[in-house]
Amino acid sequence: MGTNSIRLFLLLLVLFCLHSCEQEGNGSEIETYNQYRMQSLEYRDSLLLFYTVRAWDDSNWSFFEDISRMYKATNDQIEYFNGGIFYSPDKLKMIFWIGKKKPNAETWKVYNKEKPSANRICPQGKDTIYSLGALIGFREDTGKMWQLYPLGDQRASCFSSKEGAINVLGRYYFEKMKTKQMWYMIQSGNKKGTMELRAYGYNLQEPDFWKKCWLWEKDTVGAYGLYPFQVWSYRHPNVPTCVKCAEPLKRPKVVYPEEITRLYSP
Repeated sequence: MGTNSIRLFLLLLVLFCLHSCEQEGNGSEIETYNQYRMQSLEYRDSLLLFYTVRAWDDSNWSFFEDISRMYKATNDQIEYFNGGIFYSPDKLKMIFWIGKKKPNAETWKVYNKEKPSANRICPQGKDTIYSLGALIGFREDTGKMWQLYPLGDQRASCFSSKEGAINVLGRYYFEKMKTKQMWYMIQSGNKKGTMELRAYGYNLQEPDFWKKCWLWEKDTVGAYGLYPFQVWSYRHPNVPTCVKCAEPLKRPKVVYPEEITRLYSP
């Protein structure tokens, strides 16, 4: 991004990304989980988070996307919104629901003239669609910038409303997350260095989530002291245990403008 583009992008973030998403009350039975989405997104964090997601989208990395590669639309047409921010009590950990509103655009090639809906990103979707995913972050001090990573446990896409997308993430994070089983590296005992499926044990709104959920337990056996979400994969050698064999997740490098970095301590 050039300097003018950066400033315009930051201005747009201030206008529509800082506040929590508005709910369009029409008697819908969809649960928006407002009782848990009460925290306010800090101004500097809003700039950092949305700038990061836009950069990852432009890089077409992981489940982020540069929609101009496939559709008659560009990332400039995406409106990013705050689906929910969740800080730990000490503000050193966080989970952020990143929302996107975008046109349900046709592809460059009209491959089905008899059925126009087949040319859409979401064939059954409306002209405007909403999606929601999650980022996870940590830092050592409240003055520092967040270390951000994608959290791909649950995503929602191709919804006709924000509420519909929020309902999907809310049902997972507030009702089902505690029973979700993921691969866990055993840190001690006779099985040290082996992996097992283990439930998270906590939902996002539970106070002990930030201290006791193993999502926040660093792997000092197989992954050089990394959190689970910092690991891309474990390269299992032909031995029963996996010690220092993890491949860290490689994120695209993001160069943040001075307008953002000056808001955090060096």
